[in-house]
Amino acid sequence: MQTSIPYKVTAIILASGQGLRYGSPKSEASIDGKLFSQKISGSLLEAGIRDIVLADAEETASPLDTLRVAVSKLYAKPDFYLIFPVDHPFVSSETISILLASAYENPDCVIKPEFRGSRGHPIIIPSALDIFAEAEAGLREIIRHSGIATVIVPVDDAGIMQNLNYPQDTE
Repeated sequence: MQTSIPYKVTAIILASGQGLRYGSPKSEASIDGKLFSQKISGSLLEAGIRDIVLADAEETASPLDTLRVAVSKLYAKPDFYLIFPVDHPFVSSETISILLASAYENPDCVIKPEFRGSRGHPIIIPSALDIFAEAEAGLREIIRHSGIATVIVPVDDAGIMQNLNYPQDTE
């Protein structure tokens, strides 16, 4: 299901972790011969997103620092950033399309998916959110203190909750 894209969206796949529990960096992990990032990119492309950035800053960087580095390297500022941790490769393109539709209806809000009462990933943030604001606890703290509303979007996709921490999680 491809959504018409009325706004510019940049998807940022966060792939800088060391993957200590996984046994190797998750940016190098694969499912059925495809890297996690390739699987995610396929879903993003199916949903109509063409601007995709693989953010693989230093392995010791926090997710927020990795996001900041990726954003600072962009040539043009989009309307939204779709923040996608590399260890969530099972999110469907339909879910991405549903989140995008919600972002287009609520362009000044943070969009978070929810499956059976639990929130997951990816999230969409408006570029108006100052991700360079002081924060000790990461992006969640920035969002909380920003005053920007959050829209919770129910989805029927367990993939938003499937954080692959161990190799056996892919089975």
